[in-house]
Formats: sequence, structure tokens, C-alpha cells
Amino acid sequence: MQAVSDEQLISWVADGDSSCLGTLFERHHRGIYQFCLQLTRNPALAEDLTQEIFIRVLRKAGSFRGEGCFKAWLYNVARNLTFDELRKNKRRGITVPEADAENLGHMVDERSAEQSAGDKQRLDQLETALARLPEAAREVIWLGRFEFEGYDELAQALGCKPGAARVRMHRAMNQLNDIFKAMEVNPAHV
Repeated sequence: MQAVSDEQLISWVADGDSSCLGTLFERHHRGIYQFCLQLTRNPALAEDLTQEIFIRVLRKAGSFRGEGCFKAWLYNVARNLTFDELRKNKRRGITVPEADAENLGHMVDERSAEQSAGDKQRLDQLETALARLPEAAREVIWLGRFEFEGYDELAQALGCKPGAARVRMHRAMNQLNDIFKAMEVNPAHV
């Protein structure tokens, strides 16, 4: 038996069956939380935003028109809400703390139990480098490399055209590369 698609579930939510939101939550809450965590660098805020995102999905389910995939639409909702919160915090003078590995948790790799210590070190370096990126670049890389497989869905999540998503990814990867180069030159700041 094939599982019900996200698109079918959100259409049922839009038609008033809010129980289907639980299935969507189970399928996507971990990814949404990690996305919010990467942008906010604050676990408590990321948890709050994750809850608020799914509440907003419940309220705005009717605005999903089925023209793209649900996941891209969901990440667009998450993106908008997260950046709204970051802007509010900036106006209030609340700053995002420097990345703290103990506070953030780590990226999940199902194969990590079999990875060598060298792989762990490279993963830690990647987390550090991602944390140093501006929010917009971190967002593009996170979505493009960890959530979506193609530029069409990435573009939908970012609210732009696929060509613009490709350019944003290229620029973000260049910024990440520059950070890695700086980390090699000055490893004391890793």
C-alpha cells in the first residue's frame, strides 16, 4: 500500500480535516526544526517557531494550490516566519549568539556511527563554517543541500525562479568556500 502524499494530506487539512496535520507534522517537524535552528542558532526559539509554523500551516492550508510540492511550500512558510522573527528580534536589539556546538546539537547523518574520527572533524568544521555564514547564505545551502534535490523545489521554497536559486546557491557556496579557506589559514578561530 502506498502512503498518502503530502499534497493529498494538505488538501484534506484545507477541507477541514485537521487530524491530517499530525501526519504532516510527523513527516516534516525534524527537518523544519533543523532549518529554524540553522537560521536562529537558538534551540528554544527553533522549537517555538516549529510549532508556530505548523499552526500557520493549519490556518493557511487553503492557500496551498498544488502547483508545486507541499514540502517546498512548507519551507517557504517556515522561511517567512523565521525571517520575520529574526527581523523582530533585531529591532528589539536581541542578537543571535555565536554558534555553540553544545547548544545547537549536530547535523544528523544516519551513517555517522560508522564514520571515522576524521569524518567527525570535517562535520564539525562544516557546522562551524555554516554558522559563520550570513543567514541568507546559510538558508540557501541548508535547503539546497539537505532538504531539496533540485533547483525547482529550492526556488519554490525561496520564492524565486530556478535560475535565481542556482545563482544564490553558487554565491553561498563561494562564501562557504571562503570561510573554509580562512579556517585553514587561521585554525585557532575554528
